[in-house]
Amino acid sequence: MKKTLEVKTGTDKYKIFIGNNILSSSGLLIKKKLVSQRVFIITNKLIYRLYGKKLENSLKKNKINFSKIIINDGEQYKNIKTVNLITSKLLKYKVDRNDTLIAFGGGVIGDIVGFSASIMLRGINFIQIPTTLLSQVDSAVGGKTGINTKEGKNLIGTFYQPRLVISDVSLLKTLPKREILSGYAEIIKYGLIMDKKFLNWLLANESKLQKFNKKYLIEAVFRSCKNKAIIVRKDEKEKNIRAILNLGHTFGHAIEAVNNYQKSLTHGEAVSIGIMMALDMSSLQGNNLNKNINIIKDHFEKLKMKTKIPNNIKIKTSINKFKEIMNSDKKVKNNHINLILLRNLGEAYLANRYSNRNLESVINKYIN
Repeated sequence: MKKTLEVKTGTDKYKIFIGNNILSSSGLLIKKKLVSQRVFIITNKLIYRLYGKKLENSLKKNKINFSKIIINDGEQYKNIKTVNLITSKLLKYKVDRNDTLIAFGGGVIGDIVGFSASIMLRGINFIQIPTTLLSQVDSAVGGKTGINTKEGKNLIGTFYQPRLVISDVSLLKTLPKREILSGYAEIIKYGLIMDKKFLNWLLANESKLQKFNKKYLIEAVFRSCKNKAIIVRKDEKEKNIRAILNLGHTFGHAIEAVNNYQKSLTHGEAVSIGIMMALDMSSLQGNNLNKNINIIKDHFEKLKMKTKIPNNIKIKTSINKFKEIMNSDKKVKNNHINLILLRNLGEAYLANRYSNRNLESVINKYIN
């Protein structure tokens, strides 16, 4: 079973292929997008050990020359040092503008490789082969690239679209359940912000998704990407409506920051907590969500997703410090934190007017 989706932007378009065991035929898909027959696979040790040979064999079968660059993976390595490592190695290989980079990994690798591609020789092609659920439904699609700094997450980056995305759900079978649930936070986000029909489908099929049913997983990835493609087509560079894709992220990024990006809390877990904070904030702002918040919370808890910061994670921060970190978010304008809130399930909006007392109440509830 394979599904295909086209992402259109103001200036370009590319396809996403979603299926089971399609990595073995990825060389044929990649070959059609190449200018030269040389690619650079950028990945980490674990992904290469698990799946590197399958990708390489498909490239060899299609007579594509390749070199590989192994980098460290993790939010703590998503920085300018790793970009310097990649670009220095590419220059040693005498990379040219006809070559193509392949981001083979999760969201961190996709973001770093996309950013490196956008600045290398002022822009060379790259292809996404996302290996986590989170990256398949979110970060690999839409052209956002970025790296972290001590001041905040993804504050340095570009909008730079891939030439192709290949999402093979069979690659998810080696992921810990924790990582699957991290990706699911991004999936349910699409239902919450814009697609109530999809949200109801997720709620109705939670048992099948829990059991890693391939058919339902492919459908969930496809419908997530379809929703994101609609938004990206309308607003490629996040001037307006694309901001709603960040439901829970302003809170979530701040949680990651006060936790020093430690592995005790994944990005997806921080986002799932951030979504609950956004729902609470929406309710305090007078939107009729009280009953619906409990439905979503129950759904998260049935799946064993995070709805609050675990007791074993000791976060030392204050309301003012948390707000200060939120204030460094990219969505801040004129020194004012813009929040993505819900009027109702399936209907998100960008809130630039809200009660500061309500915001502080929500932060206090979750950090203390």
